[in-house]
Amino acid sequence: MANRFDWNALEQKISNVMNENDELNRTKALTAVAASAILEIDLDQAIDSITDGSDDRGVDALFIDDRDSRKDIHLFQAKCVSSFDKAKNNFPSGEIDKIASFIVDLTGHDHEALTSSNPILREKIKDAIDILSEPNATLTVHFVGNMAPLTEAETKRVNTAFSRYRAISFEMHDLDTLSDFFLEKKAPSLNREITVVDTNFFERVDRNIKGIVCSISAPDIINMIRSTEDPENVDMKIFDQNVRIYLKKQNRINKRIIESALSDQNHMFWYQNNGITMTCDKIDVAPSKRAPKLKLHNVQIVNGGQTSNCLFEANKADANKVEDVIILTRIIETTSDEVKSTISETTNSQTPINVRDLRSNDRQQRQLEESILDIGYYYERKTSQHSEQSSDLRVDALSAGQAYLAYAVGFPEVAKKDRGRVFGDLYETVFSEQLTAEKLLNSYLIMKKIDEHKKNVRKNISKEIPLKKGEISIIDGAFHVLFAISQICTRDGKDRWNVEQATQCIPEALNVISNLYEDRRETIPNFSSNRFFKDAKTKDIVIIELNKNKKDKPIYPDIFTY
Repeated sequence: MANRFDWNALEQKISNVMNENDELNRTKALTAVAASAILEIDLDQAIDSITDGSDDRGVDALFIDDRDSRKDIHLFQAKCVSSFDKAKNNFPSGEIDKIASFIVDLTGHDHEALTSSNPILREKIKDAIDILSEPNATLTVHFVGNMAPLTEAETKRVNTAFSRYRAISFEMHDLDTLSDFFLEKKAPSLNREITVVDTNFFERVDRNIKGIVCSISAPDIINMIRSTEDPENVDMKIFDQNVRIYLKKQNRINKRIIESALSDQNHMFWYQNNGITMTCDKIDVAPSKRAPKLKLHNVQIVNGGQTSNCLFEANKADANKVEDVIILTRIIETTSDEVKSTISETTNSQTPINVRDLRSNDRQQRQLEESILDIGYYYERKTSQHSEQSSDLRVDALSAGQAYLAYAVGFPEVAKKDRGRVFGDLYETVFSEQLTAEKLLNSYLIMKKIDEHKKNVRKNISKEIPLKKGEISIIDGAFHVLFAISQICTRDGKDRWNVEQATQCIPEALNVISNLYEDRRETIPNFSSNRFFKDAKTKDIVIIELNKNKKDKPIYPDIFTY
């Protein structure tokens, strides 16, 4: 059962999101935190999925997951209580009928009924209907609350409501399950000692690198990763050079690892699991013919973070069972950071990796971190790397690369629809030799100015303040606004790398994008904002319109002003 520590861990996440996004209330912040963790998407994407407000039809967020050719629609209904005492209450069932009614209209493509939705939800509905017309489309309803789950009776009612749909399911995420995503502990020591199982020991030496392949008992691995300050939790510092983040036991593969360790057939664990890979600066092998002890200096688990964390979880469930588990282990001795980074990257294959994390230890990424620090900002090669710093001074590597891709490279549609390519196939394009720390940082800072406008639009929607004509276009078209600013600077002879000069172009860029959006919405049947801004041709239309717009005689009304 969740305790106050669990409550505080989740509450801190909610507070952080609210502090950095003042347009979000507690429920919206919880929705964003949960969607980001559950769907493994970036917080910005989670915030953009929020539809909560008047006429939300019981849907607080709607996210369409089209990654890797998926066709999955995710609906979120969230409830956020304000104190730990209230967290003992069950998730309220009042919204079940409302969201069930929405699903009936959505799956029945009842456009007339769906028009009663608020502007943001209405735009997302168009894309959801398109997805539902595709084969193998799925829809998952997530009930999210920082409290106890639905009662058993209400859970049955939800199951009954959705049972008529073969491809629709629901998931309950209560305080217990949500808090599991956010527990992190630290301890300073990185020297560990483990014992090889019997004579299962093989050693290889190649010049300045040494490797040992051996079998290690699960209790040894568990004790190795256990926090010395808080023995009930894992010392996450030992995974600092691991490109993965532990996905917790909710991850499908990790559930299987835990089940395997606790099964009656857990002697098969050694054969079925990929094992663990560690790097260290030095290995001291105690003299022994059988079961030698290994002392590892500055050790890191660079592959097998999921396995070792899962064993820790399994040990909590049944320590006696886990005693029988043996793990194949590789230990590489090297003082070369480059070799350690390469080993970390190339040995990870069991669970899909965030490509941004694969590049996080690249020499260029480290250089950018140092250069941007000299300017007074904290560049985060890894997610939340500098979480202790002010949000105004933190620069997320993926968000910065995404902004540069739209602003300097000229791919706003890719920045919107497939940001993962920044650290994927477009990595060399974005992080080219022409890139400087100043250019990357300034692209990011200009984008933050645009994001302020987007936040204001969301805030007005939630307060039911009528939007100006075309104003909602910024929700999907923010990167095209950024692209337009770059084009305006070039057209007018301004220095686009000067943040002050570039931000002066924001009003015109906003006007151009909003008018293009409004024109297409009025003239194109079944117009979709999402599709419009994912279309590569849209940026060409933007360029044409900007060239029509003479500097001394704008053809667009001043919809947006400072």
